[in-house]
Amino acid sequence: MDQNYNIMIVDDVNENIKVAMNILRDRNYNFSFATNGLEALKIVKTISFDLILLDIRMPNLDGFNVIKTLKKDDKTKDIPIIFLSAKSDKDSLDNAFELGAADYITKPFHSTELLVRVEHQLEFSRLKKLLKQQNKQ
Repeated sequence: MDQNYNIMIVDDVNENIKVAMNILRDRNYNFSFATNGLEALKIVKTISFDLILLDIRMPNLDGFNVIKTLKKDDKTKDIPIIFLSAKSDKDSLDNAFELGAADYITKPFHSTELLVRVEHQLEFSRLKKLLKQQNKQ
């Protein structure tokens, strides 16, 4: 993928952000990061993102409330969101998908898994946008 996609990584642990960025950095992606949900919602108002990697457990505003807010807004509702979380219980997984998550990866994750799932979501989103444009014409 040669396109410069904008990706936001939201996690309250800086080391987790660094790990994800290191895995994805060779792909020409542009990164922004936030260490809590409130910060993420502020940043998303100023930058158009192609994908958000979102933790669930964070101070101030958790990932579930962040996705609820994003999915209510016409400007952000179509951004694919992949949860990156240590929570691996069925209720968290079910809740994430019910709220509109595109994917869910449990921590610790494997670099290949993250790369493939991110690339899949970016390509799927690109094709959806292309299809919408063609349908308008």
